[in-house]
Amino acid sequence: MATKAGILLDMSKKIKTTFYNIELKEGNILMTNKQLGEGEKHIQSVFRALKILECVAEHGNLISLTEISKNLELSKSTAHGLIATLERYGYMQQDSVTGKYSLGLRIFELGQAYVSNLDLREIALPDLRELSLHYQETVHLAVLSGEDVVYIDKVDGSRSIGIRSRIGGRNPAYCTGVGKVLLSGLSERQIEEMYTNRELQKFTENTVVDLCPLIDQIRQTRELGYGFDMEEIELGLGCVAAPVKDSQGIIIAAISLSGPSSRLLNMEEIAKDVVRTAKKISMRLGYKE
Repeated sequence: MATKAGILLDMSKKIKTTFYNIELKEGNILMTNKQLGEGEKHIQSVFRALKILECVAEHGNLISLTEISKNLELSKSTAHGLIATLERYGYMQQDSVTGKYSLGLRIFELGQAYVSNLDLREIALPDLRELSLHYQETVHLAVLSGEDVVYIDKVDGSRSIGIRSRIGGRNPAYCTGVGKVLLSGLSERQIEEMYTNRELQKFTENTVVDLCPLIDQIRQTRELGYGFDMEEIELGLGCVAAPVKDSQGIIIAAISLSGPSSRLLNMEEIAKDVVRTAKKISMRLGYKE
């Protein structure tokens, strides 16, 4: 339940930022292009309410008022007032025994409404299962959200040692296989604008954090039609990814096969199957080579 809510919250933040051009800094809202006067107070309340929902989801769905107040640096009275409103309309609920809070049924209903419109998931799932079954490894379906990838579906591998991931989870695009595939659908100017003057986190010794070699990797991904991640975000973990395209040939998603790098020795052979699977999904979406 929290996972689906996470996807919904990501959308809410994106919509809010797009329409109000809000800059988020240290928990405050600064209006950059539009002064809304008294309206600014209401926007700040919406922002804080959304942050409370995210906080509850991220902390295992059971959290006290004190913990929420501390995590978000809000006074208890402010947090309590917002929580009371969210609870009244079904977005949060309080455990009668522990007094701790969790997400309410209304969040699940909205998440379900959103997920039900993701036809891509339904179309892709049979092929994701087939690919996962063939290699006994985990397969992901991901989309680009800003500078991150969001995993909108996954099929777990059947082997005892696998990878840790969840639907609704996010990772930086620049150091993941699906991310480089999704970035390959952008122009190099867009990529430069995204990462210029940005200090990228180096997760492992293999993580590329400089712009020029990163663009080279993305260019190679575009030319090959698939991308790799060899222990760039986590040591011992690798993946092969390929693009999913719509009827216009635009990259709208990516799939990946992931697992311990010790089991992904024949990457080029695996890539052929991942690309083949991605093309099958794309053709169901109306794509023609």
